[in-house]
Amino acid sequence: MSWSGKRVAVAGLGRSGIAVAKAAKQLGAQVVAFDERPSDNPSVITATDDLSVSGVEVVSNWHGRLDPDEFDTLVVSPGFAITHPSIHDMGGREVMGEVEFAYLAANDPVIAITGTNGKSTTTVLTWLLLKAAGVDAILCGNIAGSGYPEMTVTEAAMQGGEVLVAEISSFQLETVKNFRPFVATVTNIAPDHLDRHASYEEYVNCKLRLFDRMSGGDTIVIDKDAPGTPLDRINDNCRNVWLSSTGTNSTNGHTARVGTTLFFSGHQIDATSLKVIGEHNVANAMVAWELACSFVGEPTQDQADAMLSALLSFEGLKNRMEVVAEKGGVSVINNSVCTNPEAVISSSQGLAGKQHLLIGGKRKNLNFEEVGQYLRGTDHQAYLFGPDTAELNSQLGGLGQEFVSMGDAFEAAVQAAGNGESVILMPGCASAAPYPSFRERGEHFVEMAERWLLS
Repeated sequence: MSWSGKRVAVAGLGRSGIAVAKAAKQLGAQVVAFDERPSDNPSVITATDDLSVSGVEVVSNWHGRLDPDEFDTLVVSPGFAITHPSIHDMGGREVMGEVEFAYLAANDPVIAITGTNGKSTTTVLTWLLLKAAGVDAILCGNIAGSGYPEMTVTEAAMQGGEVLVAEISSFQLETVKNFRPFVATVTNIAPDHLDRHASYEEYVNCKLRLFDRMSGGDTIVIDKDAPGTPLDRINDNCRNVWLSSTGTNSTNGHTARVGTTLFFSGHQIDATSLKVIGEHNVANAMVAWELACSFVGEPTQDQADAMLSALLSFEGLKNRMEVVAEKGGVSVINNSVCTNPEAVISSSQGLAGKQHLLIGGKRKNLNFEEVGQYLRGTDHQAYLFGPDTAELNSQLGGLGQEFVSMGDAFEAAVQAAGNGESVILMPGCASAAPYPSFRERGEHFVEMAERWLLS
């Protein structure tokens, strides 16, 4: 697709918006970038300075409307829902998201990973396995705060490599039309982002759009045991690789499981050899191996050895079941990326011993009754914080102690925890003030843990 001379509007000056604006300009388009935040916002100031060097015009204090006669194409950042007025203003003119833009600009195949939980870990593991196999792979997409060298899909497309390994969110999938991954998976599906999507069914449909354009020569990897994934709706117009992370179903790929014994392209290990905690991470590892092999093909002995070494040395991502402090037999774990009820349950189930769970934030219209049912079957304790503790506690059946701040909840949890127990930031919710995102929330939690160590 030629961008030369096209008049392109870019809505949103976050990471992806800045990357798209720069790339479109580099590809010969006339670009205007819009942001609804005021011009004196520090992030807008930084973005404006950055884009002006590239010759991109920036409009801040934007009222959210566009004159379609001024633009041929609108590229919206993931934060803009498809109901945004600017999208309506474009009428029949071209509207796309960052993933679509990057795909049209890229010369490299894409391995795409979506899902409700586990997609960041699966994305990084796939990238690490490919790098170990000698592939020039680029880690990109919606992934953030992993501790690995991340970039937007657009930045990856412009840099180029042998393959782009991309985490893709439901927000990004709302606007795809031509996007066609070479290899793809959905890790699992559970209710999430119901403040953005009109219904759970719409959210599921959004996730499955990842597979819509895939056909002969492409590969879909699916864990038959993945919770919530509608197996009868997987696109079968391409090669399907089915695996069983629990070992209860037959497989036709490079991985298998018998009890706690895992098989990876002829290598046999025990599940306890993995440094990452929990059954969900066994599934992530198996899916990542299949994704990597779907690109590499049958790995050579040297490749398989290197890939297994990478898998066994993987210690997890920042903000994902990250052990940040230990004292007096008490472990403190940062799982700030846990942002839905299903993630609370699955993450907790992967850890032995009594747990003191810090839960709270923006609920996103999600229901926590199942978390309450789960807690009633354990001796775990819940410490609730943030703006919605009363409703959250009601859904938990009154099992939680309510606190004004995460700091207060942390202090109560570490005082109550005993030898062999864990204190875990397990929010189950999106971040809420004073935390702009899960990263800042996790960073503050780590700071509290470090102070506790010195106390």
